[in-house]
Amino acid sequence: MAKRSKNKIVDDMTQLTMAVPVVVAQRVTRMALAGAVPSASDRREMKSMSQEKVAAFSESWHGIAAKMAQAYLNFGFDLMRLAWSPWHQSGDLAKAATERFNNAASTSLDGSLAPLRRRAVANAKRLGSKSLG
Repeated sequence: MAKRSKNKIVDDMTQLTMAVPVVVAQRVTRMALAGAVPSASDRREMKSMSQEKVAAFSESWHGIAAKMAQAYLNFGFDLMRLAWSPWHQSGDLAKAATERFNNAASTSLDGSLAPLRRRAVANAKRLGSKSLG
């Protein structure tokens, strides 16, 4: 895995772990203050919260599925290359195939974090700038 990719994953995870508690605290506090009869803006916020979660996780899972499907397809072609030319640098081909598959797995992780991080950071900024109530 490339060093830049590892750093990006760590950066995304750090931003995500910093933003999520802020968003959860803001929203739980808002729900508690709203009580049994939330205002129209509270209901809009709760509705958008649910829709954002579904959209973010859907985008995340779609990204993982697309990257991993491509990785398995490429891995299958690599295995076919190995089977059809076992006498030609099979050790190098196997090592390259394994490395490509590992890189695809880390790239899919990177892509899966991006939608979640993007929404959590945006929500932390948006909710942090508003006063509750």
